[in-house]
Amino acid sequence: MRNPRLVKTEFMKLRRSRVTWISFAVYAFMAAICGFLLWVMMNPSLASRLGLLGRKARFAFGGGALDWRTFLAFILQMAGIGGLIMSAVIVTYVFGREYAEGTAKNMLGLPIPRGRFVFAKLFVSGTWFAVLNLGLIVETWAVGMILHLPGFSAALFLATAGRILLLSFMSLSCATVVAWVAVASQGYFAPLGFSIFTLVLASIFGSTGWGPWIPWSIIGIYAEAAGPNASLGWGSFVVIALTGLVGTTLVVRNAVRADNRQ
Repeated sequence: MRNPRLVKTEFMKLRRSRVTWISFAVYAFMAAICGFLLWVMMNPSLASRLGLLGRKARFAFGGGALDWRTFLAFILQMAGIGGLIMSAVIVTYVFGREYAEGTAKNMLGLPIPRGRFVFAKLFVSGTWFAVLNLGLIVETWAVGMILHLPGFSAALFLATAGRILLLSFMSLSCATVVAWVAVASQGYFAPLGFSIFTLVLASIFGSTGWGPWIPWSIIGIYAEAAGPNASLGWGSFVVIALTGLVGTTLVVRNAVRADNRQ
């Protein structure tokens, strides 16, 4: 990073923001609620007494074996769908806050190439999201050990951890388009609305033949949200890479051509 001060400034903004800590709480809740539902299923008498919650727990795990493989598969799905949402929230906040707080004109007026602001924000967004996913991996291991789940395999756990990290990169690549919507619309609402639209697209095309070619559907398929038998070819990963490249290019282009009015 050619301007470490830009990165340091962005990190200082995150440290002083409640959004940062809320995001960590949300990701901690993901693994915790998954572990809780699994614990309910491991205690049939408790599940029957809980009524609706017990039925939801049975629905969540679909009658699968109550072991590490089932637990990790559920975490992977949550990391895929939840990652799409959280990565969009992160880039919306990092890029959109400059306009919401009225500081964009100051940033654009500094004698620094504007593209560097974009890459600094993308770097900080990626670091933030990566730390969230690393925390999710660690908490998943801790929850599984606390529940004494059978069938632990280091190879299986590391493979799932690697897929979660790859999902985070894929989600962030798609989120660059959300970042462009944030700077083009100069606010929060348009990118959040666009994110909801992409989730709808993912659900519509995810189970069709078009799924492996729609960026947001690709993430759901890779997270096995469409079932463990769904597969992706190399072309799907090329689509994700191109989406990240196009999104980044659009953000940089917007920053370079923008005036400093708000």
